[in-house]
Amino acid sequence: MIPGIHVSVRGGLDKALDTLSELGLSCGQIFTSNQRQWKGHTLTEKEIDRFVSTSITIISHTSYLINLATTDSRVEKLSVIALEAELERMHALGIEWGVLHPGSHLGTGDDKGIKKISSLVKKILRNSPEDTGILYENTAGQGTTIGHSFCQLAQLLELTGIVDRTGICFDTCHAFAAGYDLSSEQAVSETMMSFNETVSIDRIKAFHLNDSKGTCGSHRDRHADIGKGLIGLEPLRSLASMPEFREISGIAETPGSDKDRAEGIKLIIHERIEN
Repeated sequence: MIPGIHVSVRGGLDKALDTLSELGLSCGQIFTSNQRQWKGHTLTEKEIDRFVSTSITIISHTSYLINLATTDSRVEKLSVIALEAELERMHALGIEWGVLHPGSHLGTGDDKGIKKISSLVKKILRNSPEDTGILYENTAGQGTTIGHSFCQLAQLLELTGIVDRTGICFDTCHAFAAGYDLSSEQAVSETMMSFNETVSIDRIKAFHLNDSKGTCGSHRDRHADIGKGLIGLEPLRSLASMPEFREISGIAETPGSDKDRAEGIKLIIHERIEN
């Protein structure tokens, strides 16, 4: 796995590239716009020039406000606009993948929510630049969120149907909180085997490598520092060393600063850090 972190864009999106370079990391994840505002960021020429010329692999994380399964027509409209704008920014910056929290059905039921999300994502992708794609992120299963089971992820991918522009971003904390054990090397092996049987391992295009403050099956989305949670360091190392994921980005989203996250990811994937 290729080590990376979710990196701050304070001072401009291109500052993230400087930070990743200084930390010796060849990949990272950013918000291309304020993740808690509907109003999108207008890219500068400097940002575009820096990103299209970099050798660092960047993944985008879409806004937390987006909910394609909502029952509120206003929120649905704003969510579609925000995701379309995200894909346009990704295209301008040369970013291939955007990570999306599938959404929350707010009481209408999983099946209806899955169908609505996949239908909207399919429509949005068809009207967006072809060099961009969406990664559904597995969730912890809190409330009425969709995407906490491997079966639901498989359904989202199948119904969206655009294979070359969709995939999964596998979050270890979320999977553990949803009830998939990752707390030993054996558990990691069994969980990934289950994922492969239900979804297919080759649909994973990125990882969020996070330890967990909550117990397995707690449905608590609480990230812990690497090696200081209930998953533990060695199981995460075992996952990161699987040959199937050698060229996949592994992004730490743990608490603290960019430097703290870099130190954490280096504990997991120390042999692939650039000097």
